[in-house]
Amino acid sequence: MRNGRKFRTAAYIAAALAFAIAAPAGAKTIVKIGSPTLHESVHFWMLNFKKRIEKRAGDRFQVQVYPASQLGSIPRMVEGAQLGTIEMIMVPPSFLVGLDQRFQVLSAPGVFKDQEQGFLTVQDPEFKKAFWHIGEKKGIKMLGNFCPADTNYASRDPIRHISDFAGKKIRVFASDMEREEMRRLGATAAPMPLTEVLPGLQRGVIDAAKSGMVIFVAFKYENTAKYVAATKESLICVPALASVKWFNKLSKADQKMFEEVAHNNDYAEQPKSIVFNNNTYAIWKKHGGEVTRFSPKEQKEFEAKIKTVADTVMKNKPEVRKMYELMKKVAARYAGK
Repeated sequence: MRNGRKFRTAAYIAAALAFAIAAPAGAKTIVKIGSPTLHESVHFWMLNFKKRIEKRAGDRFQVQVYPASQLGSIPRMVEGAQLGTIEMIMVPPSFLVGLDQRFQVLSAPGVFKDQEQGFLTVQDPEFKKAFWHIGEKKGIKMLGNFCPADTNYASRDPIRHISDFAGKKIRVFASDMEREEMRRLGATAAPMPLTEVLPGLQRGVIDAAKSGMVIFVAFKYENTAKYVAATKESLICVPALASVKWFNKLSKADQKMFEEVAHNNDYAEQPKSIVFNNNTYAIWKKHGGEVTRFSPKEQKEFEAKIKTVADTVMKNKPEVRKMYELMKKVAARYAGK
């Protein structure tokens, strides 16, 4: 199964490269953009980015959209962007901690009250100046960033109380903060790319998955893990990442075009993503899923347990702590927006 998936991934990339190499003189330049998700706000961001680029560029660029990990699992897509074989990708920043530990600050629990506050923070000029460039030395450049979802848990058995986390093996994003949070809840962290999550739930390799409701609905998790604990302790903010090798080959005018279109796309898609995310809770219930929210007393207890996760993880990571403190300071500006 694993070897077959690797073969298919290699085939997708080889086919895309062959198409680009074989393109005749005067043909449109191909720009591939991939993500692990499907039929949700990141996918919609990519589709509308394609429309905006092609409208502005005329006949010079063709954007090819590859959702649902068609260009490979998250690690393979990141590698492709670094190597320049994939022009653009959109993946949760916690999966980029292998490139720079500072990427994980966006998923810190207890910082953002809602998607709008998160979006205003990632787009704030002070935060952008510090955060948006951290991947460039490792081959990826941030062109955009928006916050399409909050985090919840989909599980095979109900998580209706904090004590229900105990002993469960839970898929999380690949960061130290996610692991520390699971430790505090008495669960075992199991970082894995999205392609492996639903099969893992089906086979009982994991008991639950932390992600957004938009993912649970799009991939029909209700057939396997119909219980959702709506904790909303953090946001999933997803950057649009360009390959530095590809981007640096563009003319200055085209570089500016891609940056401006990505920026405008962020602002156009964020309000839509808030509506879409909110609607998925009703869709989940309509499809037979269950949504549980802790009582006010237990929610406060839950928040108290995870409040200092970031402080613990960053204790011996001064550069990460510096970025985290900046993010909190900027987020406070938008707390009442």
